[in-house]
Amino acid sequence: MGRGLILPLGAMLTVAAAFGLWLGLRAVPPTETEIILAQAAVYVAQTGGAPTDCAGRPAAVAGVRLVVTCGADWAVAVDDWGRPVALPGARPGA
Repeated sequence: MGRGLILPLGAMLTVAAAFGLWLGLRAVPPTETEIILAQAAVYVAQTGGAPTDCAGRPAAVAGVRLVVTCGADWAVAVDDWGRPVALPGARPGA
């Protein structure tokens, strides 16, 4: 095999590996800490409270990963990707 074939093949494999790594990292869901911090930022923006008022707990509801509560009367249920989930009978952000 000549050098004219090996270098382009090596470059193509490197690009494919980098693309696969990039796609793989995008498929990793956020950690519980990242979800809680993101919802704490929403809480601070909406109410002016402190991010240290927030805590998360696992949820026993299908499709809900965590319930993040902040203060005495602010709570949001989130899915595996940290997106808010509407629960029947619950008010959003409260």
